[in-house]
Amino acid sequence: MAATAFVEAVHVIDFVKQLLNRNDTTRPLSDADRVKIKKALKGVKVEITHRGTMRRRFNISGLTSQATRELQFTVGGDGDTVTKYVVDYFKDAYGFSIQHVHWPCLQLGGTHRKNYMPMEVCKIVAGQRYSRKLNERQVTALLKVTCQRPQDREHGILKVMLSNLPMNHHVMCKS
Repeated sequence: MAATAFVEAVHVIDFVKQLLNRNDTTRPLSDADRVKIKKALKGVKVEITHRGTMRRRFNISGLTSQATRELQFTVGGDGDTVTKYVVDYFKDAYGFSIQHVHWPCLQLGGTHRKNYMPMEVCKIVAGQRYSRKLNERQVTALLKVTCQRPQDREHGILKVMLSNLPMNHHVMCKS
């Protein structure tokens, strides 16, 4: 019997709060916190929740070095580009006020195009295996949940054997 760990399907902001063991999102993150978050989330698939029923999925490729309130990008093309703050863009384009402005944005998709998304509008997609190495506490918890006592295992085997007993007398099973 095999078992594996899965990434919990929660909003990224809640995942990060749990990862860092902190509820205060008004303070900026330390560099160590950023590294920890990036390590835990890189490659994880998320679903965007700020656009109503249109739910696009992306892989997390990184984390911005700047806080969301400081982050800018260029909008437009064909000569008339405008630089906008991520916070202003979400307010103007989607009517969405970003609450966690002191925390960084997620970088989604490939490296060729910058796609910044605030953590609070991203939700981790269900059913993803956790491929990183588990720490000792996590391994212990996984074993505690998945480990089967020998007598329970024996009981399960005997139950299967007894349920298959009528098949042993079937014409096709005789030699």
